[in-house]
This record gives sequence, structure tokens and C-alpha cells, in this order.
Amino acid sequence: MNKLVIVCIVVAIIVGIIFGLIYYSYTQIHVSFTEVSSVGVELEQLSFSTLVQFGIDLLTGNWLDAALNVVAEINLGLIFEVTNNGLLPVYIPEISYELFFNDILMGEGITKLDMTLNPGETKEIPIMQSFKKDSLSPAMDSIIDTEGVIEIGVKGKAYFELLGQEISIPFESRKQVSIVDEIQAKLTQQNLP
Repeated sequence: MNKLVIVCIVVAIIVGIIFGLIYYSYTQIHVSFTEVSSVGVELEQLSFSTLVQFGIDLLTGNWLDAALNVVAEINLGLIFEVTNNGLLPVYIPEISYELFFNDILMGEGITKLDMTLNPGETKEIPIMQSFKKDSLSPAMDSIIDTEGVIEIGVKGKAYFELLGQEISIPFESRKQVSIVDEIQAKLTQQNLP
């Protein structure tokens, strides 16, 4: 009988250590929004009335307002990093996030990853986000107030699977970008001031 108790205790200790290592590995996952790799601006088709309004806004000193009024779409390349500082490989099916411009919610996203991250490994996850003019409306005034600077905030969760159970790890990061240079470059390509 004593041997059975000892075997049960040893098995319980081994199972506890294995579960401890698995749990530790999942608590050592770090997700961050590391950079905005590119900012692209697409302009609307410039009609005569658009050009007249653009000129009036320029003459009244509202350069940024004029420029933003001809922007049809802003494209952002976002880079996330996922690092496994644990002791075991970790399977990551997806991350979900909310994206903010100057603290104004712009939308939500889900990125399917379907990847395994080995111990000590870091992987970059590039994500392209496009914002049409209509979806930029809530943040337009704040972008003008900050003279074209957008503070991009990301709040999200990375999802992991452990023994059939889904575990989420929250993350939050902020980065600043200026769209002024990109707008000026596009306007110069169109031969506008």
C-alpha cells in the first residue's frame, strides 16, 4: 500500500510540474504593437469643384484641412511582435484588437495566425489596415487639431490554446505617425502645391 501512495505522489508531482511548465510558458508570451511600417495616402479624383475648394482652403490658411478633404483613403502597415519567453512551444490561433486614432475608436480587427511559437522565438506579424474617407470622419477634427499627427493606439488580446482551452493575453501599445509628409508627396505628384 505504501508503494501505491508513493507512486501516486510521484505521478501527481510529475503532472504538477508538467502543468506548471505549460502554464509558465503561456504566461511568458509577450505581444506588442512595435511600429507603423508604412503610411500610404490615396487621393480622391480631383474634379474642378474639388480643386476650387482646395484653393479656397489654401488661401484661407487651412492647408491641412484642405489636404485632408482630398484624401480618399489612408493605408497603414502595422507590425506586431509576439515573443515566447517560456519553456515550451505555444500555439497561437489569432489576435484581435481595437484600433484608435487620437483616442477615437476607428474599428476592430482579427488576424488569424495559426502558428506555433517555439521557446525564445519572436515573430513579426504585419497587418495592413485601410481607412476610407467615411470611416476617418470621427477622427478628422482631432487629426487637424494635432496638425496631421495621428497617435495610433492598439488594445487587443492574443489567443492561445492550452489543452483544448482558449486563453487570452491582453496587450496595449501606442505609436505616433504624421501623415503630413505623405499628403504633401501625393499632392506634389498631382502637381498641386
